[in-house]
Amino acid sequence: MASLVPALLSVMLTALYFIGVDTPKDLEVARNSALLAVALWMVVNAVRSKMPIEVPASADPLRPTQAIDAAPPSRAAMPTEPSRDGRDVLSFLGLLQQKGRLLDFLMDDVSRYGDAQIGAAARVVHQGAGAAVREYFDIKPVTAVGEGDALTLDSDYDAHSYRLIGRVVGEPPYRGQVLHRGWLTTTIKLPELHPTTGSSLIQQNIITPAEIELT
Repeated sequence: MASLVPALLSVMLTALYFIGVDTPKDLEVARNSALLAVALWMVVNAVRSKMPIEVPASADPLRPTQAIDAAPPSRAAMPTEPSRDGRDVLSFLGLLQQKGRLLDFLMDDVSRYGDAQIGAAARVVHQGAGAAVREYFDIKPVTAVGEGDALTLDSDYDAHSYRLIGRVVGEPPYRGQVLHRGWLTTTIKLPELHPTTGSSLIQQNIITPAEIELT
């Protein structure tokens, strides 16, 4: 504000000088014009010095060079490419859906159907999905002992193959009854993805695409 007052006074004095001259000479006119121009320049600079200066984000070293207009999209809305194991699982799920409509059966609300309808649907799933499983896995029971029969597990039994339930105390050998024979597979032949369509679908987490009938 201190630099603004002298500038305004200079403008006023120069303007009064022009008004008070009846027949100004060329030299005086030039001098006064220069004085008025300098005074106006002082006024403009004084006013500009009082105005707030906006620093762009790119000029501020404490801020990123590019302004962020909106928050980045959530990762939940963006499908991430699955790992190799994930691709195998999705591929096999797609096969079970294709051959046995397994996902249609599992994801549907069966409480609204009667037992006869559920049984008919389960037969289709059993036949199609069972065929797909037998095609790519060689599945056998863990134990040859039948369900309901007695079984003794020696001290060298495989803890991964047998799960003990009930009253488990002491050290083996354990004697009990087979409730479930378990399952194991001796071979795994996962389906190969199509080099173009299959891989691109799995990368987008698509198990099976939607079917649209054109009319």
